Amino acid sequence: MLLAGLAAGGIFPEPLTPVADATSTLIRWIVAVVPLLILAALSPAIATLVRRGLAGRFAGAVVLWYVFTSTVAGLIALVASAAIFRIPLATGDRGVWSEAGAMLQSLGEGGASWPLLAILAGLLLGAFGARHDPTYRVLRRVSDGIEGAGKRLAYVMLPLILAFGVTLGVRFGARLGLSHYLAMTGYTAGLVLVWWAFYTFVLVRRVGRRPVGPVLGNYYLPTAVFAAGTCSSLVTLPVNLTNAKKVGVRDEVADFVLPFGAVVNLDASALAYVAYGPFVVSHIFGLELSWMMMLAAWPAVVLFTIAAPGLPAGMGTALWSATLFASMLGLEGQAQGDFIATWIALSGGLPDMLRTATNCTGDGYTAIIFDGRFDEFFARDRG
Repeated sequence: MLLAGLAAGGIFPEPLTPVADATSTLIRWIVAVVPLLILAALSPAIATLVRRGLAGRFAGAVVLWYVFTSTVAGLIALVASAAIFRIPLATGDRGVWSEAGAMLQSLGEGGASWPLLAILAGLLLGAFGARHDPTYRVLRRVSDGIEGAGKRLAYVMLPLILAFGVTLGVRFGARLGLSHYLAMTGYTAGLVLVWWAFYTFVLVRRVGRRPVGPVLGNYYLPTAVFAAGTCSSLVTLPVNLTNAKKVGVRDEVADFVLPFGAVVNLDASALAYVAYGPFVVSHIFGLELSWMMMLAAWPAVVLFTIAAPGLPAGMGTALWSATLFASMLGLEGQAQGDFIATWIALSGGLPDMLRTATNCTGDGYTAIIFDGRFDEFFARDRG
């Protein structure tokens, strides 16, 4: 649907310009409520993390592991993408400290402050809800409502993806739009390949003490193919559990690590959406992006991936991260809508399949790693 829309927009740009304009307008309407959506998604996730993370040393270690891997993935993306696209420490003729001051001022005055304030409010409300049962029940109902909305959104995703493709075709033309999309796909493939290799040959082999061959053949390949086909960590969960147990992961490890990871662990998405910033901002739109902006976006995107609601086709995290970068750049009106629509269009389809496959198998790899340390961990826990 995306490629069909891209071709149609490129071939018939004038008749389909109203579709592109309407899509950008829709995006601007959604952006207006993004801070509320962030607050509603993040606070119950934080409350659940706190409740489950304090349930014991093993559970706490799993939570910290997921936060650690997402944070490291985002940092790798920041450094790699900044080097690839030669992102300067500061924009224009300003020094680092001047850029940092200007960044803080823009966050205080511009639209970027609202998503970041929503993150802060979500952390505080989630921490409170973890210890106050009535508040926690309300937060869970809100979270369930967002999940239900995400399921209903699946029915309108095909025409929406088509509209994103039309927008891409109208703005860039069919040939250039397709070139950007293929470049984004190749870029995503390179990113997740690096992360997969690190997880497989360093963490699973060295930390988890497992031979790589059987893990790849019996766990990784069948799980990754299914995850790529569904583009959903939750839909892949039953297959993920079955395949993890086939390679010897104990029930008590798999039954906690995998369901929890399917909800909160999107380390490949943290890697990708931080790295997409320089690609879309610099390569696609030719705008200036600095290390200061990337350093501000990095923790925010990591939190987005931990708390992203279950919207199909990567819509949740794509929308949050695109909105954050657009706000930091000071984009408004039509320019803001075009930027976000382009970001979502380029990150959907094949890139989403690659991210989902890596996210899901990262959960299974985590279960394998913790299973390899299970006896040692609980012997130490009892001692």
